[in-house]
Amino acid sequence: MSSTAEKKTILVTGASSGIGLALVRQLDQAGHHLLLVGRSAEKLAELRASLSSSSVALPYDLADHEQLAALGAQLPARIDGFVHAAGLESVVPLRMVSYQKFDYLMRLHLYALVEILRLIDKNKKKEDDYLTSVVALSSVASDGGGVGQTMYAASKAALEAAVRVLSKELAPKRIRINAIKPGIVDTEMTRRWMRRIGIADPAEVDSMQLNGMAQPDEIVALILFLLSDQSRHIVGTQIKIDGGGPTGKVF
Repeated sequence: MSSTAEKKTILVTGASSGIGLALVRQLDQAGHHLLLVGRSAEKLAELRASLSSSSVALPYDLADHEQLAALGAQLPARIDGFVHAAGLESVVPLRMVSYQKFDYLMRLHLYALVEILRLIDKNKKKEDDYLTSVVALSSVASDGGGVGQTMYAASKAALEAAVRVLSKELAPKRIRINAIKPGIVDTEMTRRWMRRIGIADPAEVDSMQLNGMAQPDEIVALILFLLSDQSRHIVGTQIKIDGGGPTGKVF
């Protein structure tokens, strides 16, 4: 997505950290109009002040139903791109799993995605000739989660199921949806996960993937491609990116 490309309105959740933040930096360089969603108003204000392109800070907790509804009221009628990068790690043994904890992850990873998609669908007419590209961040844990990842893996697997179904339903309106399944990426969330499972040396994590721990910009490169019109024929795909390289299945 070069700086000479058409300027688009792109919504990014989880915009103030990790992959979301790395993505915002790249989109800013291309001059797109950005809608930045995150829980921390302070972090979003600092981020917005550092950007050169036009942007709107939307400090909402997507796991809170009332705040999610308030976010919906702020969204413009036209959205060209939507990246759901908001997420939270979870390593919890079964004895510590609770309905409330499970519900929180489902609301953040899945319900928020579906609700924002519902609003995009509501605002877009079949006769609108622009393409809307949606990219949801899943995880390789969805089909290979480790011990203690029951809630996290299940919420990401549910996200992928929604992507498969909604990609078929929304295609007539030129709304296409794809999911990316990263392995271990060097982000704050991964560092928290490492501390929870007792890993202090990043080299130990590198050995878990054939090509080592990925960097956020490597994931961003694929997101940018899926947001671009060059990928307009890719719909309902879940692209897995672990140490063995990317693989994908089209539904």
